[in-house]
Amino acid sequence: MLQIFIIYYVPSLIFGSTIWRDINLYFTTGDTLSYTGSIIAVLIAFVINYACYFSEIYRGGIESISKGQYEAGYVLGLTKSQIFKKIILKQVVKRIVPPMSNEIITLIKDTALANCIMVGEIIYKANTLAAEEQLIWPLFFAGVFYLIFVGILTIVLGKIEKKLSYFRS
Repeated sequence: MLQIFIIYYVPSLIFGSTIWRDINLYFTTGDTLSYTGSIIAVLIAFVINYACYFSEIYRGGIESISKGQYEAGYVLGLTKSQIFKKIILKQVVKRIVPPMSNEIITLIKDTALANCIMVGEIIYKANTLAAEEQLIWPLFFAGVFYLIFVGILTIVLGKIEKKLSYFRS
């Protein structure tokens, strides 16, 4: 949430720029207000945040492969790129699937943070509807949606992990 706030509010504080509002006004049509600038700010925050996490996962997966695997490839007469594609990458993929699954699921759940700068995502819409109708059901169904979606994603990613389990360490 802090990263979303920084991406959204700091440019206007430091540079006096209203970049996100200008983007919103550009996409506004008639009486409807556009939140395109807010959506772009949230996307930038998520891309920066998760790119860091994913790059660490990839780095850790590549560094977890023992030097003996590289040496075996050299003994077989393979080039560096062939060693990486045919030996290392297959083992790395198996090792990074569980943490990647975790980060993908966390990303899905973190989309709810977008409502802190008025992006109309599912929790924001459910909260608005619940306030207008004075009912708790919209929030309940939004929670159920997240539960079902993350559950299905967990099952799918678990099957991918099992399919790759032929590389036992």
